[in-house]
Amino acid sequence: MKKIKKALSLIFALVMLLCCFPAEITASAAQYNWAGAWGSPAVESGVVLGDRLHMQDYIPAGSTIRTVLTPTLSGSKIRLKFSNLYGQAPLTINEVTVAQTGSTDDMVDGNTITQVTFNGGHKDVTIAPGSEIFSDEINFRVTALKKISVSSYYKSTTTMYTTGLYNAKTYLASSLGNRTHKEGMTVFATKFQFTSGAITYTPIPFLTRLDVYAQDAYSVVIIGDSTVTNEIPLMLAEKLQKNGITNVGVVMSGIIGNELLNDGTGLLGKIYGEALLDRAKRDAFDVAGVKYVIVKIGVNDVLHPMLDSNQGKMPLMQPSQVIKGYRELAQQAYGKGIKMYLCTRTPYKGYERAFMGSKDLTWTQQGENTLLEINSWVKNSSTSYNYAGYINLDAVRDPQDSAKLRSHMTADGVHFTKYGQIAITDLIPEEAYGVNRELTDYAKVVNIDPYEAPAVAETTTKAPETTTKAPEATTAPTPEATTSAQQQGETPTNLAPGIIATPETTTLSNANQIFLDDQNGGGNSGGSVINTGSNGTVLMAIFAVLATFGMAMIAVSAFMLSGMKTAGQGSLIKGGNGRARQKKRV
Repeated sequence: MKKIKKALSLIFALVMLLCCFPAEITASAAQYNWAGAWGSPAVESGVVLGDRLHMQDYIPAGSTIRTVLTPTLSGSKIRLKFSNLYGQAPLTINEVTVAQTGSTDDMVDGNTITQVTFNGGHKDVTIAPGSEIFSDEINFRVTALKKISVSSYYKSTTTMYTTGLYNAKTYLASSLGNRTHKEGMTVFATKFQFTSGAITYTPIPFLTRLDVYAQDAYSVVIIGDSTVTNEIPLMLAEKLQKNGITNVGVVMSGIIGNELLNDGTGLLGKIYGEALLDRAKRDAFDVAGVKYVIVKIGVNDVLHPMLDSNQGKMPLMQPSQVIKGYRELAQQAYGKGIKMYLCTRTPYKGYERAFMGSKDLTWTQQGENTLLEINSWVKNSSTSYNYAGYINLDAVRDPQDSAKLRSHMTADGVHFTKYGQIAITDLIPEEAYGVNRELTDYAKVVNIDPYEAPAVAETTTKAPETTTKAPEATTAPTPEATTSAQQQGETPTNLAPGIIATPETTTLSNANQIFLDDQNGGGNSGGSVINTGSNGTVLMAIFAVLATFGMAMIAVSAFMLSGMKTAGQGSLIKGGNGRARQKKRV
């Protein structure tokens, strides 16, 4: 009997022990941590003319701005990162709130407005020049791919030295005063936006990242140039969510005009950002929870020295120089225990890039050969140089001419339409963002075959009918839809569904716009508009923009009349100071 009791006791103890295992395993496996869920890398905004004349936009005293962004990860706690990285004076933000975005982007759900605090509970924060700061942890639930709004108030006139340029929308309230706890932005809100060629810029003052506290969460960062400052990061995030993967945040860290080896130079050198080699630590490798980094950079390193406007000002880039930069970048990632994937360079034939209203770039076989030699190294050297692998983007090349992108995948010969973005999203292999199973393609999620060119609308020579019948406004495409379709090379009905939306029509005239039109694309699509409304208090904001714009016009006129030089300053294409310099890397 004693033996039976002893055996039963042992069995009971064993059962109890086994019953405890699942709970302990679950407790240890279900770890919560911070992970990047949204980003827009900071650049030093403004225009550089010579070594002395700099022009920035500013936020008028007593203004509230509202930034609308899309998290790529769900969670119950967040923190926000604000930057004064390029500031020349302390930056004071007097109050910040966060809320779920309302029925329109300039509105919020009043029931969700939540106070953001800093440094252990303070509503205001002052950030020293050259510094960045995270808010306190905020108990605020976010849902992946559901927009939230961050409202901030500035008592004093605040110069926008540090700005993101893509991946969110920012609105300026039409009347002065602290509106961080208000649902609306008053009579109307003016959106910070300007368009150049195929690219739309949406300036985002000071706010650079959102982190989410979530279970077993980690991040993948997509870093590079203007070929990734588009919807690819959001498409990848949506692809993950639709496939049931909810613990991965996707952070966009591209900068338009960015180079691997050199800081931006010239009139708009500041907004092209620091060399990716220098910013990668801040914008990729130090992002909370990052495990994977996807890199698409290097085309600008090859093309910028080839521009007619840069002839004689910088030597042509050699493949060995770019390859050396990749090796340095891979070593940075390896040292952090991060898996880095390099994308192959995509072609550029057909891209002309306007400068001062004239064609600035001519395709050459030499330039294409340089890119192909770099691609050959990327495809064959991952095991030797510590990067995890490569992403082959050759499928987006035109089958009839491999030096070109497929015509329906590009708006201008180098930047991607929605079709090109969908294709690239699905060309990124699952292992590049830490998934060990095959996922349903994003193309299937949105029911679009990116390799099938959209039908071209038929044209007719039939004479227009004369009629007194009123036009059917309900069936005519809006100017916005028409412009977007023309830019993307598709009909309005073929735009991708889901979270990807066409640009809105409200536009803020920006001092930089004239330069961007000349330098990047030759002409503004649709022009720019400042909505004045009936509220007189917005005049300060309008004056701020117009004053800067007027200064830019005067400076450009003087610049052109002086034969592209300023007295005693030398060539303006070499101009700039601080970050806008040409590094000597070999």
